Amino acid sequence: MFFRSFTSFVGFMLAVLSPQAWASGPAPEEMKEAHAWVTASMLGGPVATTIPFSFVYNGQPLRSRCATWPVQRASRKLDDTRLEHVIKITDPATQLEVKCVTIEYGDWPAVEWVLHLRNGGQANTPIIEGIKALDITLEGERAAYVLHYSLGDSNSAKSFAPVEQPLKPEDSKPFVLAPTGGRSSDPYLPFLNLAGEDRGIAMAVGWSGQWEARFERAPDGRLRIQAGQQLTHLTLQPGESIRTPRMLLVFWRGLQPLRGSNLMRQAMISHYLPRCGGQVVFSPICASVNWTAPDGSYEGPHLEVLPALAKRGVEVFWSDMDPQQWYPGGFPEGTGTWEVDPAKYPRGLKPIGDAVKAAGMEYLLWFEPERVHPGTKIDKEHPEWVMKPQDKGSGLFRLGDPQARKWLTGAIDRHVTEASLSWVRWDFNIEPLSFWRRNDAPDRQGITEIRHIEGLYAMWDELRARHPGLVIDNCASGGRRIDLETCTRGLPLWHSDMQCSGKPDPAADQLQNAGLFRWVPMHGCGNFAYEPDYAFRSAMTAGNILAHSNTKGRLSTADADTADAVRRTAAIYKKLRPYMLGDFYPLFPHSASEESWYGYQFHRTDMQAGMAVVFRRTKCAETTMPVKLNDVDPTAKYEITYEDTTDKAVVSAAGMSLCQVKIESAPGSAILYYRRIAQGE
Repeated sequence: MFFRSFTSFVGFMLAVLSPQAWASGPAPEEMKEAHAWVTASMLGGPVATTIPFSFVYNGQPLRSRCATWPVQRASRKLDDTRLEHVIKITDPATQLEVKCVTIEYGDWPAVEWVLHLRNGGQANTPIIEGIKALDITLEGERAAYVLHYSLGDSNSAKSFAPVEQPLKPEDSKPFVLAPTGGRSSDPYLPFLNLAGEDRGIAMAVGWSGQWEARFERAPDGRLRIQAGQQLTHLTLQPGESIRTPRMLLVFWRGLQPLRGSNLMRQAMISHYLPRCGGQVVFSPICASVNWTAPDGSYEGPHLEVLPALAKRGVEVFWSDMDPQQWYPGGFPEGTGTWEVDPAKYPRGLKPIGDAVKAAGMEYLLWFEPERVHPGTKIDKEHPEWVMKPQDKGSGLFRLGDPQARKWLTGAIDRHVTEASLSWVRWDFNIEPLSFWRRNDAPDRQGITEIRHIEGLYAMWDELRARHPGLVIDNCASGGRRIDLETCTRGLPLWHSDMQCSGKPDPAADQLQNAGLFRWVPMHGCGNFAYEPDYAFRSAMTAGNILAHSNTKGRLSTADADTADAVRRTAAIYKKLRPYMLGDFYPLFPHSASEESWYGYQFHRTDMQAGMAVVFRRTKCAETTMPVKLNDVDPTAKYEITYEDTTDKAVVSAAGMSLCQVKIESAPGSAILYYRRIAQGE
């Protein structure tokens, strides 16, 4: 069945829109535009002029070759909020099959697709090159488009900073964004938002490798947008298939580009973020130990702290690369020997897992499976599974080798099973691009990267299928592999290695959180203080790794004198979490100046309520600052309360638009809550 008419689609949309939408729901015009785009691009018309993807085949553009190719189309309803549309075109001469699988959402103005190419013939295909999963042209506007994007992680206050790039008809060169070394959010996040005069398109590139996005204006004002894997120049062997990056477009209307980011956030919350028991997985409250027993083992200290951590509200027992180092050899020398070190854990990991489970907590364990250091077990026993480095450093595991991946999946699965792991902390501290490029033949450029990324997703999906509820803690030297595909399978719980310093950097923490909240609803980092400390609130997300140390340098979460502080800290996370599912708004310019105020707001449409976290930085002279809150009803009254005082006020919407926030100390912080007052209250 085809959903060609807008009338029929509106009925579908109204049936699936939830009355409990967390954020401002989509406007009818936005839903109409998304559906119109799907109809024009995927459901009808000649494929040569409508398909939103491209490549060059045997020296000729696909669109000039495929006009006479047979076309198959099919649509079906996947569930109450998703329609699937499939286009398949086949070259009669070479039997190259091109299949585009599209998902159209009925609750948000969002469309995603993945392109699959398969050689159905008996001989190698001609060269396929320049595969662009997204290749569309927008009609000209003399006024400049503006591209809103964000930096990636750089272990600094600049991590995830928002950037604006005007795209003008007179620009002589295209504007291009791409990673530097094969990790998807280094140095840019693959989340983009193109704003026109009164509308725009938010975009996500779902590819955990070397993607590229290109924006080029023509003199007549048209804008060509291309995105996909940066390099492809390859032939496909008989029966061989590949996939491309996943593309997600979200259509929005209005004058505020943040509208696009918030619709993207909501689409991700509704359809992409991991769930457990049907509920969105929040960034958890984590804690650990950083000391050993007198004999150098870890089991005793681990078991000792678990009851106290559980009673205080800690949710996940965190066992990181350092200092726990459950594997032999240390870091990085041990990466590639994924066995329990008997000197550190004489009885293995099962006693820890059993005790964590008995305490009502979850267990997280660190791995770096894609890295193989010389002299480790994998390197010695299966050197054919390792792409060698050019220097004496670590090699890259061949995730694209099915036999190698099967072995590694089994090795990790045994630890997940034995220790009853709920989280696999998956780190990635080397840049893979040079390994991929060196291992490609001239007529197979891009294939090593494709097989590695396909293998990564297959491995994660297999582990999660074997262990329902398992979540990947996605790490790559901090936050250097954050994209749509990784966010679908896990959360970045250590979104920057800036926190590896072990010291709070409040202004930088504030900026990193706010920059990432624009796109990624759930993430975390180290937190070196407790509520209501200014440093704690600066790093606070829906959950963090509590890393405050006592005077002896030990993590203090289980100390007798921190019980109240940890309980208070756990309580504030749980109080604020529901608001973080709403729309996000920065309240001040994105600046690291210590002379300024900073803060941000989350608004829940369904609750007619929200919260804001506001900071007065170290050198800021003003004790009071007017704060403009977003999404308030201009006809309503609101009650405002504060976390740190018993103050309560009832104000009109006009008062809400310039809410006066007072912070006596510098540095200092305030958390304010507001809710719409019902009639008769």
